[in-house]
Amino acid sequence: MVIMGFVRFCILCCTVISIFISQETVYAASLLSDPLIPDGEKITYALRRGDENSTVVEEVRVKKEGEKFIYEITSASKFLDRKIQLLKETMAISSIHTIRKFPSVTIDSTLTVVDERKEPEGEEMKLVDFSVLSYVLRGFPFMKLEKLKIGYFGEQSKNSYSMSVKFKGQEKVTVKSGTFDCYKLEFGMDGFFGTFFPKMNAWYSVEAPHYLVYYEGPDGPPGTPKRIMEMVQYTKPSP
Repeated sequence: MVIMGFVRFCILCCTVISIFISQETVYAASLLSDPLIPDGEKITYALRRGDENSTVVEEVRVKKEGEKFIYEITSASKFLDRKIQLLKETMAISSIHTIRKFPSVTIDSTLTVVDERKEPEGEEMKLVDFSVLSYVLRGFPFMKLEKLKIGYFGEQSKNSYSMSVKFKGQEKVTVKSGTFDCYKLEFGMDGFFGTFFPKMNAWYSVEAPHYLVYYEGPDGPPGTPKRIMEMVQYTKPSP
């Protein structure tokens, strides 16, 4: 049952869902913070998925919708185009528009967060889509929190399995664009079953706004190719 639950979770990560979440009482409000991403930030990554190589270009715009400020992140690559909206203050997901490009089909999907009534319970963060976790974690409380439990809306049992992000300290990382002081985060399944499933590792710049420098981990459920991303160029807009 635990293994099947994990498989269902992995499938959920790639499934179009529409869920109700309140943006007045966002679940992650007390856990994540605004990394202060500048309007116009642009990052280019080299992406390797198995034996395939491609380029990913990501740009961030800061916008105001009603009384709230949001980060609108666009990501474009050979395999995937995505537009993500995160609440600036809390890094909570507001919407995700995804276009997945396969040799025989193109899939267009949209997720919109509308209303949520669940109250927070300790140091846990719930997500509506794990596929954008690397963006959300730019707001991780580095040096302040060792472990953050991760859940997802729709899970049936609190005891089925436990996922978490662990702060692994500070390291120097060398990529195509240079050498950077980074914070390392590890995401995976806790406990005994965590030894059987691959983990995601991500390195974020120590310097604000904590951009992703290097990533390695599975591209999806167990058995999928390894995914490696490394920063090629970081462009910060002129003041």
